[in-house]
Amino acid sequence: MHADQLVVNIYLERAIAEFDTNPLSVRLIRRMATELPELFMVAALEYLDSPEESSAHQILTSLMLRHHSVFEEVADPSRGSHRRSVTLFRRLVKVDLSFDVKLARKLPDRSGSNHAEAFDGPRSCRVLDVFDETSVGRRLLPILSHLVDSPDPQIAAKATLFIGRRLQNAEWASRQLNRSDPGARASAVEAIWGLNSPSAQALLEDCVRDESNRVAANALVGLHMLGKPGIVEQVTEMVTASVPTFRSTAAWTMGQIGDAAFVPPLTELLRDEHPEVRSAALRSLLQIRRAEAAAPEAIAVEEPVVPEPVVEEPVSTPEPDVPLIDMDIRLDGKTFATRRKTARIG
Repeated sequence: MHADQLVVNIYLERAIAEFDTNPLSVRLIRRMATELPELFMVAALEYLDSPEESSAHQILTSLMLRHHSVFEEVADPSRGSHRRSVTLFRRLVKVDLSFDVKLARKLPDRSGSNHAEAFDGPRSCRVLDVFDETSVGRRLLPILSHLVDSPDPQIAAKATLFIGRRLQNAEWASRQLNRSDPGARASAVEAIWGLNSPSAQALLEDCVRDESNRVAANALVGLHMLGKPGIVEQVTEMVTASVPTFRSTAAWTMGQIGDAAFVPPLTELLRDEHPEVRSAALRSLLQIRRAEAAAPEAIAVEEPVVPEPVVEEPVSTPEPDVPLIDMDIRLDGKTFATRRKTARIG
């Protein structure tokens, strides 16, 4: 880590620790954000990536909203996991209630006027995933609905799922099934999972016979959610398919349904000759086992045995000499500057 970054991390940590007791902490945090924005951003993100909440976290979030890279931090998959993006997005939209709209306008627009600077495919897909998990209601539909027709098949599939889940309309989903891309059609079927209506059930029953294994699998999951009998048996029959992609899809479907009856066929698929099938079977087995472990009847009633704590002698570490940015460790906010000097921490 660069020395200046290390110093900013140290002072920010101290300022956050003293935030509720030292009124000068806020002044120092704001000055770092103004005078060393890039270093401050890196340091602040270490705190904002967690679900912890405090007044200090709110200040960090509000300062981050002023930074030019704030949208990239949510959208760029190379900067972190989906979970990180969701956590960060929830923080930002809590401070700025219009942040979701601002972020949505970073995706390719309807007219093409922003396509030169709009998010690319991976960033657009990450944003759509974040919206799908966090956005309530139809607030973003006017901005994003055109993306179901995106020439990028991944964006189109993500947008179809996002829009369809909020419309919950079997007729709309049926129109999407006329599309050529199987990903978008599979998303249209997934979007009506849980919709208990005659038209939705009829659509799912038709899709079980779809030529796309993904569309058929999503239809089977949807029918199982509606309580239609015989679905477990239908999925189990897919294990004997001669095409590896259908066996892989069968394994995925078993994990989505989560029935313990799928453990034997999934165990058998672990010995399949194709690695994609084996991987899908293992993931689904783990899903089912985790669900079983989390079930109330699986929780042990006896008190856990707590081992005696082991007391270890503290290990002393020599204080390093590092190049410091000229800031007062007392957080008095008076000597903060970007002039560098060498000093001992402590």
